[in-house]
Amino acid sequence: MTALKYTHVGGSGSYDQVTNMIAGAWPSCTVNPSCIKSSKSVSGNLAPFNEEVTMVFRGPMKINNIAVYQPSSPSAGTWTRTSSWNKGSTPSNLVFMNNKGGGKSGVWDTCHGNSQSYANGDWTDAASGPNAETYTGTLKGNNEVNIVTGTSCSSSPCNGFSRGTASHGWSSSKMFVVNFEMPSDGTSNLPAIWILNSQVTNSAQYGCNCRNMGANGGCGELDVLETLSGNVNNGITEIYSFKGATGSGNNNWFPRPTSGAVTYAVVMDVQTDAIVIQKLGSWDFGQGSVTRSTIDGLLNVQAVVVPF
Repeated sequence: MTALKYTHVGGSGSYDQVTNMIAGAWPSCTVNPSCIKSSKSVSGNLAPFNEEVTMVFRGPMKINNIAVYQPSSPSAGTWTRTSSWNKGSTPSNLVFMNNKGGGKSGVWDTCHGNSQSYANGDWTDAASGPNAETYTGTLKGNNEVNIVTGTSCSSSPCNGFSRGTASHGWSSSKMFVVNFEMPSDGTSNLPAIWILNSQVTNSAQYGCNCRNMGANGGCGELDVLETLSGNVNNGITEIYSFKGATGSGNNNWFPRPTSGAVTYAVVMDVQTDAIVIQKLGSWDFGQGSVTRSTIDGLLNVQAVVVPF
């Protein structure tokens, strides 16, 4: 499989939005509940994936290039590059984060543990500030990193509850283009790329958040290419939201790129209420914009079609 298209992505429904996180006091969390939520209603094309999202990477992986394109409106004729990074260079409106808060950056509390932190140069620990170190592009096994925009929630309020170094993601229509490789490094051998509602990482990616567990996907998760223990040489894709869950199914795999980099595009389009994941033959990461016809070409490529 080289392309998969999710159709009828959006809908009307609700998810449990985090409105507060009670920190508690050392040495143990005695507050119950400490994760405070309220129901949030959403509707429309792509919902809830029209909200701000972050892209997450789990090693072992080598990442060479990232670009994010967005239109000024759902029907705009041009999608402009709003964020980018090339290995060894300084990111543009893109910040690498991980869940190591409480030391050099971010916060830690008794009830909810680590918040997000700014990632260091090899993506294994926290750094003191955003993009404070040069990124090597190598993400070791058992490590995760995610990307956000350069606008923090402290400078401009984010949707839902946020803490520490929480930052904004990319909203409405967007396209992520990534050049990467997934070699084995002798440690964990389950690399993955996925997309989450930014509220998930802004509160606690593996704790108090709006995602929920299992098929009830709450505020949304898109597994772009995830390897599983039973089939480490291939990757699946799954989508989760308040509507439920579906995915590529049996025998529909994206080959894992173990020896040589590949480029994938993920188009999340409000206008057509569709998401496409496609392996590209090539991509010019230097181009500052793409036309709507280019986006339509990606959306209409021959693909496995999965209604949601």
